[in-house]
Amino acid sequence: MSFSALVAMTGFLFMIWHTWHYDRFRCLLYSKEEWFRAVMCHILLGSLACLMVYTWICVHVTYAEYYIYLPQTRQTIVAPWQLWTDLHQDLYRISLYFMTAGWGFLQAIHLEEFLYWGYLIKSIKTPGGPKSTWLKSGFFKLWICLFVSSFALLVGAVHIETENLDMMRAYLFVVGSVMSTFLALASVVLCVIFPSFLRTVKRQGAGYEVLERLHFFREMNEIRTFCRVAYSVAILILSVDGLTEGKTINKSGFWHDLLYLVGQLALFAATCLSIVVLLPRNMTSESLPPHGKDQTFLPMAPYKRAGPKETDGYSIKQFYELGERLNVGPDAITSGYPNPNPTPHGGEKIEMSLTPAKPSTSSHSGMEDAPFTEIADRTRKARLSEFPNLPSVVSKFRSPFETSQPKAKGATQVFVTSHTVVEE
Repeated sequence: MSFSALVAMTGFLFMIWHTWHYDRFRCLLYSKEEWFRAVMCHILLGSLACLMVYTWICVHVTYAEYYIYLPQTRQTIVAPWQLWTDLHQDLYRISLYFMTAGWGFLQAIHLEEFLYWGYLIKSIKTPGGPKSTWLKSGFFKLWICLFVSSFALLVGAVHIETENLDMMRAYLFVVGSVMSTFLALASVVLCVIFPSFLRTVKRQGAGYEVLERLHFFREMNEIRTFCRVAYSVAILILSVDGLTEGKTINKSGFWHDLLYLVGQLALFAATCLSIVVLLPRNMTSESLPPHGKDQTFLPMAPYKRAGPKETDGYSIKQFYELGERLNVGPDAITSGYPNPNPTPHGGEKIEMSLTPAKPSTSSHSGMEDAPFTEIADRTRKARLSEFPNLPSVVSKFRSPFETSQPKAKGATQVFVTSHTVVEE
């Protein structure tokens, strides 16, 4: 139990640390646009806090009661709850209520993740984009119903027996582990269909950052699913054995401790991965200098490009909620270079390219052309006579491996400069 308490406290501290580095605790503040994310963050934080309180109360009670010696059997055993003081019995009973709340909140997190990704997968595969937002969809209403139902089942399980502390814990762990097992199996289904979802998103033109984060989520979800199955099965074995007459596994010190520690470690790993998935940090934006400082950009030519697969009835708005879930801005959710001046959702999007097609004067009035835009067209041959100062510039970029040997008759010599290829 001391090990379990240290693990629970480590998970709680990791949640604090990660939330601070994510957005300096702003995700915990309620706003009109981000209230649901704040709710989920508070639910996850409350779950970790309740699990930590439960384990530390158990540590205090078990160490205070410690061991007793039975002269009849000449054995030293852990003091049974019947010999505890009334104060310690009440404390242990309170700890089970904390465990009920923590487990209920954790089930809510796992339910939300499964249903939300189901909603996203359906939205991406729907031509024209989602018919409604997540908060107005049937998946969200189903999440509310299942959350309330699972919490009610846990509360009812812990109240089946209120005097026998061992049976209170056994009933609670049976119901909780059964629900956790079902949710873990549902996550296995998500792992199976996720590769098809990745191919669909890539075919519809999602940006590289979105695809990278989806691959990261896929790997993290597979590891987390394995951990969830491990802790659910371990706790289920212990709790079901606790309801039997012989209690074979629970009376074996080795198997009891092994299964319990496996369950605690797997739960710790799955919870930490849930934190990372719920609040994915954007290392790309964090590595950029603060807004407003002098920054040097390579010259790029702005142009308009139709969204991919729009002819098939797909729309760019399908990626908005996916980008929000993955912490990717609206300027990077589709393929192409990010827009330095991103527009709000629903606004006109202008993407950037180093080698765009020849712009049209009618479609880009008032917008300056990038340097050397006129030679970006590969169908036109550039001439040195068009660039009077080019020889002096080219000489600065000669390769150190270039020899002074004369070129053969009819040979072609190519000089490569920044963004320019000149054929002589």
